[in-house]
Amino acid sequence: MTVEYLPVLATAVSLAMDAFSVSICIGLCQENLRFRDALSLGVAFGVFQFLMPLIGAEGAEHLKGFLNAWTPWIAAGLIVWVALNMIKEAWENDSGKESTMSVTFRNVIVLAFATSLDALAVGFSIQSTGGSAWLLAIAAGIVTFVLPIVGALGGKVLGSKVGQRAEYLGGAVLLAIAVKIIWPAAKGLLG
Repeated sequence: MTVEYLPVLATAVSLAMDAFSVSICIGLCQENLRFRDALSLGVAFGVFQFLMPLIGAEGAEHLKGFLNAWTPWIAAGLIVWVALNMIKEAWENDSGKESTMSVTFRNVIVLAFATSLDALAVGFSIQSTGGSAWLLAIAAGIVTFVLPIVGALGGKVLGSKVGQRAEYLGGAVLLAIAVKIIWPAAKGLLG
């Protein structure tokens, strides 16, 4: 690999970390997670991470202020919504019912969208500075396809050791991810 591709790969890995963390949470909460479920996470997260830099690059001309101002708030809000629902359901269903973090189409799409909003902003930035959104999109798509599969399967192993409290832990981790996303924007407002 040549040196000029290292920043693109580092950016792709950075963009994939939220999807990786969320996938670990899903694995924690799913005793019966199958490889097929982990694969569907990888596909959904990877597709969104591939598409968002391209959409961001395309919208660079028209949405500059909106993307910079609202992207972290929207992403954090969606993740907080999922986390609070997870914690609420864990509280209500300590009897062992199905987890709210089940790998349903709706959950996966909401989480894939929320974790890829930063890629939208990065695609916008790359286009504005003359970089290649396509190169980043391909790298981010591949990396974000692989990491959620590994995260979900690893989370399942960890969840089997943590037990029934895994859903609370997963919700707490999602809230921490939301704080990580929103912190730079909140610091900008505060000072």
